[in-house]
Amino acid sequence: MQRNRLILLLYIIGLQILDLVTTYLAVRNGAIELNPLVRMLMGNWVLLSCIKIGAGFLVYKFYDKNILLLYTVIMVQAIITNIWNAIT
Repeated sequence: MQRNRLILLLYIIGLQILDLVTTYLAVRNGAIELNPLVRMLMGNWVLLSCIKIGAGFLVYKFYDKNILLLYTVIMVQAIITNIWNAIT
């Protein structure tokens, strides 16, 4: 059971990190970050990383199958959008 919780935590944090990396690549290639909070923190990647990982821990703490499904859909959509913006 403990192993499953660790895998869940790594999955959630992994999506956050993937979103952060793809956001960085998209902005570096000319995309504009539309989220005002993220745009404000773009100059401080350490703080932004801590906030993203903290958000992942919140999802983990309040784990529910429906929340995880919604979180996954939102994060995958954001990652795909970032990749699209990075290559176009």
